[in-house]
Amino acid sequence: MRGVKKLKQKEVKEFREELRKKNNHKCLLCGEPLSYEDAALDHDHKTGYCRDTIHKDCNILLGKIENYIRRYGKRFREKEILEEFLRNTSEYLFKDYSDMPFHPTHRTPEDKQIREWKQRMKRAKRHETKEKYKRLIKEYNSES
Repeated sequence: MRGVKKLKQKEVKEFREELRKKNNHKCLLCGEPLSYEDAALDHDHKTGYCRDTIHKDCNILLGKIENYIRRYGKRFREKEILEEFLRNTSEYLFKDYSDMPFHPTHRTPEDKQIREWKQRMKRAKRHETKEKYKRLIKEYNSES
């Protein structure tokens, strides 16, 4: 370990900026422009080596992934499995699932509207207003 330099705290800003310029002011993870204010010097918490400069929020997400793997994700500790997972994640997240049913816990716009009417009905002082919301809910439910 003799030949490896350890950065001093006062050298971090300059080194981070050096890396940011080397990467054409782009984040290596998301590819978006990387401003001086948003840049974080990423490092491997296991080895201590600096890796590169990425967005602060990309760094936070990366840390969450790494922490999850270290604590719970035994399957992902095999490099090939993690690589396959990360490669497939983007396609999975951005696929069109509009032909699939809604999850039972998801509130659709219609569910939100009925919930709003029920809340208004509870808060209503006048009997006529309460009846109006009861009628709206009943009409909506009979259409479904």
